[in-house]
Amino acid sequence: MDGLSTLTSLDDAALDKLPFGVVVLDPAGRVERYNQPEAARSGIQRWRALGRNYFRDVARASSDFEERVEQLAPGSCASIEHTFRGFHREDHAVIDMARSDDGHVWLRIRAA
Repeated sequence: MDGLSTLTSLDDAALDKLPFGVVVLDPAGRVERYNQPEAARSGIQRWRALGRNYFRDVARASSDFEERVEQLAPGSCASIEHTFRGFHREDHAVIDMARSDDGHVWLRIRAA
């Protein structure tokens, strides 16, 4: 999973200390992990994101972003640029993504 593989060994407290957002999705696209920097970037508190569909309920992401994640093969990784469009602002980001062999998707979200 490239550089994202080191994130799998970190607990939530360690993920919260990172300088970028981290989101982990289950194979159905529901949020399993959501670090504090991502909560601050998005304006969505962790407890509101956990268990929700990331693309529909949390990121309100474009269908191209969702399709890119769905097409990501197990054991592979990719990077994309994406603009999150919130209620009051747009947020340009680079998203590094990796799918583990068990179908989980790790997203590292950083400023573009």
